[in-house]
Amino acid sequence: MTGAVAKARVMDRYMLTFEGRARFKRTKLRADVEGTDLMVGFEVLDYLYEHGASSLEEIEKHTGLSYSQLVHKLESLMPWGYVERLDEPQ
Repeated sequence: MTGAVAKARVMDRYMLTFEGRARFKRTKLRADVEGTDLMVGFEVLDYLYEHGASSLEEIEKHTGLSYSQLVHKLESLMPWGYVERLDEPQ
């Protein structure tokens, strides 16, 4: 793993947006009523919902997704307003 990739895993942080949190909360509530099959594929959102802003490394450890799968999933959620990338600390 190169130094830049290792730094990105630790420094890049993502969190649910306010709207994304509200949408996902409704999904979780529906899953409680209709069954857990509704939650399949929502591991990243579930982790962010439960833990708040998290690094790629933290999310990767919890979900078991590879780095590239995780980045792809996060980037696909951002245009929908579910997730935002936080700026690096100065």
